[in-house]
Formats: sequence, structure tokens, C-alpha cells
Amino acid sequence: MPSIEEAVEALLTSKKQSPNRLAALGTHLIERFQATGLKLEPGDATEVGIRGLGRQKDWDLAFVLAGKPRLLISLKSILKNLAGTVPNRLDDLMGEAANVQQLSPEIVIGYVVVMDEAEDSNRREGDGTWSDHFESNLNKIAIRKAPLWNQGLIEAAWVIRINSKRPVSQRLSRPQAISEHSIRFVGNLLSELYLREPTLRPLDKAKDRGL
Repeated sequence: MPSIEEAVEALLTSKKQSPNRLAALGTHLIERFQATGLKLEPGDATEVGIRGLGRQKDWDLAFVLAGKPRLLISLKSILKNLAGTVPNRLDDLMGEAANVQQLSPEIVIGYVVVMDEAEDSNRREGDGTWSDHFESNLNKIAIRKAPLWNQGLIEAAWVIRINSKRPVSQRLSRPQAISEHSIRFVGNLLSELYLREPTLRPLDKAKDRGL
């Protein structure tokens, strides 16, 4: 399984227009979920049938049950022009989530974004940096749990902050926090998925032995 550091390095060394820049990060998550017994796959709208009210959309990762997507994950990166990109990304995320939730309100959605603090700057409003602003507002969106099934909200988010100007293997900002957030991200998605699809919940050892 690619480590988070390896996934970040693959992103930074890929061509800017490459559609596979975040493939290593996707593989990292696929194997993390596979260890729990959940098989994720690329979320191709034509193959998986990920329809929204307005249009079909390709999601980076999807878990499909009985021909219907139950869990979707979007992978993004913000490496340049944070001041110009951050506001649009928040709007895009809420629109994309609401689009699919219109037809499948029970669907679970996760969002992962790699942000380069080397390109960060303070906001004119004087309330911190653009990366701080983005993560703070993202956390306000990632609160969707029954009965709060508002469209446009999501179930979990994971921000991977990096600094591309640091040496290889030292690019992660606050690596301990990133690791802890990744555990919460996977756990929160699984928790919501199991609540909505109880048959997917792994049996504990005692129940498996019939005790």
C-alpha cells in the first residue's frame, strides 16, 4: 500500500494535466477500506451509474452494493493560488454533493484534499490563512448524520496539508495530525455506512462464534 508520503510525492511529480495525479492516494484508501472488508473501485459514472439530479459525474472512489453506489469519495488537490481556488472548491463540493443526494439521500460521501501550504497566504479579513479558512469551513460541511440529512453536507473530510518546498519525505505538515485525521475519516465513513447498511457491519468474534 502506498504511504501518504508516497502518495503526496506521486502527486507532486506528476504532470499537471495528468488525470492520474491522485491515483496513489486512491490506492492508499482502497487498501485501507479493503482491510475492513469493503471493496472500493473507481467511480466511473458510466459503469457504476452514479447519477445526480442534474447530471452524471465521475467520482474518484465508490463502493457499490446491488448495483447502486452506497459510498462515494472525492479526491482533490489545491496546490496553487489558494486565495482564488478555495472559495470555488467549497461551492463546487456542496453542489456536487447535493446533485447526487437529490436522488440518493442515503448515500455516504467523503472528501479528501491535499493542500500546499507553500502557496498559502493570509486572508485580508485577518482571520488566518486560506488553508485555515478552507479547513474550518470544510469541517462545518462534514457533519451530515441522520437525522441531519441536509443536501449539500457530507459525512467526512480529510485535509492533507503539505509543503512542497521541503525535502522529500518531509513534505507532510503535522504528520501526526494527518495520521489521526485519516483514521477518523475512514472510521466516520464506515460508521455512517453501517448505520444505513447494517448487513455490511462486520460481526465481532463473539457473535461469529455464536456466543
